[in-house]
Amino acid sequence: MNGDRPVPGAGAVPGPQPELLARAFGAAPNGFVVIDEAGTIVAANKALETMFGHAPGALLGQAIEQLLPAAMQKGHVALRRQFYGQPEPRAMGAGRVLYGRHHDGHEFPVEIGLNPMPAPQGLLVLASVVDVSERLALEFAFRGLFDASPYGLLIVDDEGLITMANQVLAAALGYTPAQLVDQPLQMLLPERYRGHHAQLMAGYRRTGESRMMGRGRDLTALHADGSELPVEIGLSRVRWQRRAMTLAAVSDISVRKRLELELRQANANLEEFTYVASHDLRSPLRGIADLVEWINDDLGDQPLPAVRRNLDRVSQRIGRMNRLMDDLLSYARAGRAATEFTPIELDKLVRGILEMQPLPEGMTVTLSLDIEPFLATRIPLETALRNLLANAAKHHDRADGRVWLQAHHDDSVCIIEVSDDGPGVPVAAHERIFKLFQTASVADRGGSGIGLALTKRLVEVHGGHIELVSPWPAGAAGAADATGEHRRGTCFRIAWPRFPRRTSDD
Repeated sequence: MNGDRPVPGAGAVPGPQPELLARAFGAAPNGFVVIDEAGTIVAANKALETMFGHAPGALLGQAIEQLLPAAMQKGHVALRRQFYGQPEPRAMGAGRVLYGRHHDGHEFPVEIGLNPMPAPQGLLVLASVVDVSERLALEFAFRGLFDASPYGLLIVDDEGLITMANQVLAAALGYTPAQLVDQPLQMLLPERYRGHHAQLMAGYRRTGESRMMGRGRDLTALHADGSELPVEIGLSRVRWQRRAMTLAAVSDISVRKRLELELRQANANLEEFTYVASHDLRSPLRGIADLVEWINDDLGDQPLPAVRRNLDRVSQRIGRMNRLMDDLLSYARAGRAATEFTPIELDKLVRGILEMQPLPEGMTVTLSLDIEPFLATRIPLETALRNLLANAAKHHDRADGRVWLQAHHDDSVCIIEVSDDGPGVPVAAHERIFKLFQTASVADRGGSGIGLALTKRLVEVHGGHIELVSPWPAGAAGAADATGEHRRGTCFRIAWPRFPRRTSDD
């Protein structure tokens, strides 16, 4: 190299305090390289040598092009000459990903900043080089997660322009992702929101806290066809493309809103029906019951046996209709979850049920309920267990039947099994018996077909799950006899939450 002063890497740098500047150049965490007008490397610091895999001092006197991929080397000579024609500080390859060539031949992405540096020996160029492999890998991973997200996502800069949008969001609103990029966010807002939206977003940017947008209000987004769809929007401040931006997670909740409306309407219709049925049917039933009683009185003590038998059958049917209406009211009310949680001692709870509603004589109950107390809503749980105990006794086909209750904690739920050695339930009827007005068989006319539907409704409304296992699973209480063979019978298994659960509308 010509000239009286050495350059960094050759012992000193141009300008005052050469030793201090030389040490700073050599110790800088970023890669630095100095080249002359011929494109020869006259200085390179340790960070750059390590980055490109060269030994200390090995790059001095080499052409800068050897640090570039082979496909770029020839074109770089012309670009270098062009820069020397108009030397000014700038980023190299703005808007494009540049690559460097490692000593072992592999290529890696870099960012390069150029600074002209006049020196006695002529114009030198100081190039800062940063390996951005890790950053690009993170950006690539983020883009992959962003695009693959099942939720609609978009990123908006502080000028209100969309910089990224994923396929889910674009499709929900009738666009492609490319159609949304660089467009104002307001194009996705109904006209009535646009006037104060900028002010709301400015306020959000000042706080920067992650939150749901429009709490307590129904939000809608504007579809490309001009229609609106209900959405939920979560906002978070992120740093993207070296700028602070806003990430919005947008969920299309139109299906959920429709299902919620249908469910509310179904529950309202059910309640209305049951109350109307209770009011409008009980009065004529009472009238019929009175008529039957008067006919019995008129017949005296010795009516014809067939007449007495038919009148008794009418009375039985009136009783069944009254019980059916009571059951329907209970089923309708079971659609609302109780919220009063108390410590439940399951053994004491079940013994209280059996004391108030003992099983028929000849049936025995075995309890294995020695578990820690847990928090639950007492009345719904008690009602569900009472129904299952009554069901086991009611449908048993022997006078000396047996019923087992056992329970254990499994993580966040209490598993309760109510088993019996009755006739069991055919596999084909497993789903049917949990439906309203359905029984295990067509021949079963003894009940209203509401008990198990009510139990399932109570369990599920309070966050639990119930299933029927028939024949019993291996390991269930009483599942096998002395020979090890599986017995007949039924096992209802309830998973009941043992910690209070809160929903968004509590």
